[in-house]
Amino acid sequence: MNVMRRAVLWAIFAFALVMAYALWPVCVPLSSEQAAASRPPLEQRKERAFFGPVFQQRGGQWCQCKTRISRAFFA
Repeated sequence: MNVMRRAVLWAIFAFALVMAYALWPVCVPLSSEQAAASRPPLEQRKERAFFGPVFQQRGGQWCQCKTRISRAFFA
């Protein structure tokens, strides 16, 4: 395999790793006040991202799930 082909393959691999990291969902728990103040109520919201619902109930607590890149730019 020549050097140029190997360099292209490594670049594609690195790009895929960066994209996988950036698009990985991160869920942050919402306080009870935030959950109660949500209009419409979180149970009725239907927002979805490519990984699933944005608002999820985990362990009895509501969480807002966003990708890492979304959290970085739109905290």
